Amino acid sequence: MTAVTDSLTIARRDLIRTARLPEQLAFSVIMGIFFLLLFYYVFGGVIAAGAGVDYIQFLLPGVLVITVVNGAQQTGTGLALDLSTGVVDRFRSLPMSQLAVIAGRTVADTLRNAVGVLLVVAVGYVMGFRADSIAGAVGMMAVVIGLGYAFSWVGAWIGASLRNAETVGLLSMFWLFPLMLASSAFVPTAGMNEFVRLFAEVQPISIVSETARAFAAGEPTQGPLLASIAWIVGLTVVFGWLAGRAYRRP
Repeated sequence: MTAVTDSLTIARRDLIRTARLPEQLAFSVIMGIFFLLLFYYVFGGVIAAGAGVDYIQFLLPGVLVITVVNGAQQTGTGLALDLSTGVVDRFRSLPMSQLAVIAGRTVADTLRNAVGVLLVVAVGYVMGFRADSIAGAVGMMAVVIGLGYAFSWVGAWIGASLRNAETVGLLSMFWLFPLMLASSAFVPTAGMNEFVRLFAEVQPISIVSETARAFAAGEPTQGPLLASIAWIVGLTVVFGWLAGRAYRRP
């Protein structure tokens, strides 16, 4: 219970900082809206004609995934900044759970991601996106936010390992963009190169995108949802352990 209380205290501290630095939230939201507008108005006609889909219905769930994955990288840069400026040294001198420093930040970033998801959905609604039901819309957003939480632990591990905010930001570009583009977030995998398609169909961004689409369309979700939960739990457990080890390193 002490660890939970300490984590919530750290989360509150990070949310207060976000309120004072709203550009942190604005960046992740603007990135999601940018991808939504770019792909729908620039590539949407070609992709919809080639794939035979209602592109806004296909695109929005994928953009939500991209929004939370991008937003989750702020966990790494923020943690690296705290480690490099000595803030964490103050936390270590306090009678508190040290894991709470990371856990609290992941919670705060997940709440910030949730706000970003709601805003992107609002823009998508204006553009014509419609969920089959309120329950489907809630399920779509919940599974997406869950993946964002898992990726926050990935970012925490990178930040705790490198401890330099600029390096963390640059590294995120190298591993994150190939993962986003080689997925079904923006286009169906059917037209991809065979090897790229095989990778795209099993990686978490694609699986959660397909699960979110199934929720939005009112289609059966049991298989995709189980795969999504497996990825979310697996990433959280593995990278939570790795982040904890890296954080405890002097």
